[in-house]
Amino acid sequence: MSVKNVSLKVIASQMKVSINTVSHSLRDLDDISEPLKQRIRKKAIELGYMPNHVAQKMRKDEKPLIAILIDSFVNLYFNTFSSALTKLFREKNEYDFLFICADRLTVDVVKQCVLQRVDLVVTHFHPEEGVYEFAKLNNIQIVLISTKDKFGKMDSVGVDERGGCRAAAKYLADGSDGGYIFVGVDCFCARMRYSLFRRALKDMGVAGEIVFFNTDKKDMPALLDMIEKGRRKIFFYSDGEAYTVLAKLDELTGGVRERFPDLKFIGFDGLYKYVYGLQRIVTVQIDYPEFAETVYQVIKDRLENPNGYAKQLVVPVALPVGQTPPSPQTP
Repeated sequence: MSVKNVSLKVIASQMKVSINTVSHSLRDLDDISEPLKQRIRKKAIELGYMPNHVAQKMRKDEKPLIAILIDSFVNLYFNTFSSALTKLFREKNEYDFLFICADRLTVDVVKQCVLQRVDLVVTHFHPEEGVYEFAKLNNIQIVLISTKDKFGKMDSVGVDERGGCRAAAKYLADGSDGGYIFVGVDCFCARMRYSLFRRALKDMGVAGEIVFFNTDKKDMPALLDMIEKGRRKIFFYSDGEAYTVLAKLDELTGGVRERFPDLKFIGFDGLYKYVYGLQRIVTVQIDYPEFAETVYQVIKDRLENPNGYAKQLVVPVALPVGQTPPSPQTP
């Protein structure tokens, strides 16, 4: 395949800078100011610049290479999704893939992808400033596994957070008084679900105060005190948090649900049921194979049409009809 490329000289002429300045900007060297780098990158993208090593790769008969960015092998949520996605890669055999360990999507991570001839990065981190432009200059696509990209540049696939929080609100809103507890931590996901949960209760016209109980800042006796004072409706931002907190409450009480039989709680993500088969809590469930299949199709569409409009997709979640709280004796 013939690839027509734009030279550094053309970019330099358009920007009225030296070729050396353009070269250093596109390689993210420190001797060029960040604002100038970003202007040059933007102009290079507009002109259709493509690095030589990328053009050479396009002439080779080889599978596209997908990089999956992962920050921790103990992150059960993203590990479960990654496992489902890589299973599809193996079954369909259309792409090669690798894992890159990092806790942010930075220019340095993209440079690592360039060296390994990566075509597309799957990440649950929003790229830092300038990263998207730098990746595009190197013909590397990005698929975001999260809430949608607010700038509409990148493809994104996320779960239906709004629908899940609405389902949790409907489950807990049984007409009784006492107020609600949202149990979360210091992270974007917890804060987002708390906000959506509040909005859902408000839209339903449900009365009752909602307290955000931050387990990063407060201990279990404080949560137990709130329960003892009548707050018996609890929404955990994740199943992992739910199982951890309930185990600690059981230690304090000898069995929190036996002591408070009217305690009503719900989790979000269904991970412990999907991975371990545990069903001690009612939970809003994510279909992880469907999630992975949707992401796979977005990857396929993006690699086949690299200049197409960015997709912003949402995968449905479910609170199974008739799901009831497990009995206190359920293991």
